[in-house]
Amino acid sequence: MRYFKEYCEVNLEPGTAPFTWVFRSEEKIRIRFGVAVDKHPDCGQIIYELNDGQGYCDSHQITAETESVVENGFKMFSVILPPISSGGGCRYWLGYLDKFGNEHTSQHSRFLLVCDEAPRSMAEIPSVFLGFVDNQPLYGPKPVVAMTPSPTDWNARLFYSIIIDRFARGSDRHRTGLGAVKYDPSCPYASHGGTIRGVIEKINYLKSLGIRAIILSPVYVNAADGYHGYHPINLLMVEPRLGTLACLRELVAKAHEADIAVILDVVNNHIADSIQWEEYGGPPGGEFKYVHGDDTAVMPFPVEVRNTSLFHGPEYTDMVNQRLFGFLEDWRTETSYVRELLIQHLKYWIAQTDIDGFRYDSARHVGLDFWEPCVEEISRFAKYLGKHQFLQIAEHAGSSHEELIAYNSAKFSNLLDYPTYYIVKHSLADANWLGGFAEYFCGILTPSQPYHAGWRNNIMFLDNQDTTRIFHEFLSRIPNQDEARVRLHFAIACLVLGPQIPSIYQGTEQEFSGALGMHQREDTGDWIGHDCYVREDMFDNPACVWHFGPINQKSFEPYSRNHSTFVLIHQLAEIRFKSRLIQSGKRTLLCSRKDGLWCVLIHGTTDEPPILVAMNLGSKAVSDHALTLPKWYGAFDGVDMLMTTAGGAFYFVEGGLRIRLSPFTFVIGKLWKDSQKSAIVEAKIPDIIKHK
Repeated sequence: MRYFKEYCEVNLEPGTAPFTWVFRSEEKIRIRFGVAVDKHPDCGQIIYELNDGQGYCDSHQITAETESVVENGFKMFSVILPPISSGGGCRYWLGYLDKFGNEHTSQHSRFLLVCDEAPRSMAEIPSVFLGFVDNQPLYGPKPVVAMTPSPTDWNARLFYSIIIDRFARGSDRHRTGLGAVKYDPSCPYASHGGTIRGVIEKINYLKSLGIRAIILSPVYVNAADGYHGYHPINLLMVEPRLGTLACLRELVAKAHEADIAVILDVVNNHIADSIQWEEYGGPPGGEFKYVHGDDTAVMPFPVEVRNTSLFHGPEYTDMVNQRLFGFLEDWRTETSYVRELLIQHLKYWIAQTDIDGFRYDSARHVGLDFWEPCVEEISRFAKYLGKHQFLQIAEHAGSSHEELIAYNSAKFSNLLDYPTYYIVKHSLADANWLGGFAEYFCGILTPSQPYHAGWRNNIMFLDNQDTTRIFHEFLSRIPNQDEARVRLHFAIACLVLGPQIPSIYQGTEQEFSGALGMHQREDTGDWIGHDCYVREDMFDNPACVWHFGPINQKSFEPYSRNHSTFVLIHQLAEIRFKSRLIQSGKRTLLCSRKDGLWCVLIHGTTDEPPILVAMNLGSKAVSDHALTLPKWYGAFDGVDMLMTTAGGAFYFVEGGLRIRLSPFTFVIGKLWKDSQKSAIVEAKIPDIIKHK
């Protein structure tokens, strides 16, 4: 039993809610509870809200069956809930009618889910001998959907990072009531209703932006505070408020049809706050909060994880062996049992969905004794499925290259390049200087130490869900929005056409300008960091107002395609995708002058015409009447302008190359040796692209 106020519940009886909170549609959901006899209960009641996941909702009250038993001063009742189809759920409240005819209902509710797709145990996932890969035996689940070969052109693609809950509300909005996470569009820390279906319905939007790879936030069932997906309580089930496993498969298939790869964010470091440790009042070795009596907690899935010895306690040791942020339960990934369990769960998601890669959250908080066998095993499993370039991206938020390179032995295919991001961000100390972006573009920021897969295979970004947005960085220094936008476009051009794989965060193309902040707790007075303003909704949600004002302040209509920043990203993405030199060519700095003029030649060893980039990093217009190109590359007769961010041109004249650039302008063109090409082509941003 577990006891709270006037009620008690049967808490450790298999097949009985709420100990079992994920059922299958053919199972009867039985709730057994008690009411203190001193409350004079006459009959028990259950009030429930049922959601079948398809739009049908029902709220009703059921009279419970009275059991002829009193246990520990509680009169016992039981009830069977109405059947629920797979993909649905139920939230219920305990209650009773006393002998005086008064109705009583508990303030606390519990949620139950029905899912025929999700395994409850790792033992339900058949692991069979698949053959030999890399001269080693391979075991794992057989794929349940057709597998798509990995892209071979990752370096050509523009990546796009998505928080599903905040990206798009789909036609399945009725799912908002499912799961533990509260739906409250006005609260910045609650669910706002984005779904996997919403992402599917925006595939054409992403394609028109030029996106060819998306990174999806975790799809696990999450605890009440996990709208973002990073507080998992079930490693094998899709969060029902986001959709179903079938819906996730559909998303991957639709994305592949649009030549968009799908990378799934996964969490191998921790699960949600689930254990009452001895230090906080639990027994020696800790006890799951559900068993301990926390009426808001659930037991985690799969069932194999229900052992507190699989997690590190609250004692501080180091960055690897401690609870993340002091409250998320940290896996003992140094043990073979935990390693095998987590690796098998990763194989499950690949075999079930046909995804093209993983983003490993909190990679630096997990030791190499886990990553080395994990990355190797997932690589072999992906090869077996025909995914020979399956991405394994590590989110290691270290501030120096030395910290990230220390993980070389794990052999990640890519890392999020936080050190380079920090260097570029710190260069903004001078509002008129864009040198950090130019240096990045030129390859000057290449570290001297080698990465396992090469620095150019790292993922570069200007902002993400954990950082202040890049447009805010400019607006905070240059309040004039038009002038700040010119600098934003310069930065985006340097990113998308830069030497590494570029990634943008949802909303960058819509000029979102939120910033990380601090707020003071009213109860303790402590100052606490918050991320409300960098987790904005892409969709219209004027209800979301926090302590310091409205969050969703948009420059354009949601998902607008008819403005210069969207069009610019589309242009840049196409240039990168079509040019091998942008992806892998050598970058030679021809000049960097005090007036702000920088010129860069991107070239290779093939016959592909070289690319010339001219940049004005200063606040005044610049020109050069006779820039001479290196003789070692031969003579050129013309140039085809590809794109400019803010007005400018370069063209051939007798004696060299003439350049004219507006302040903070980035111009790119392709040089030609063919004298038949036009000798003078002015560079202008084309008319706004018309989209259907």
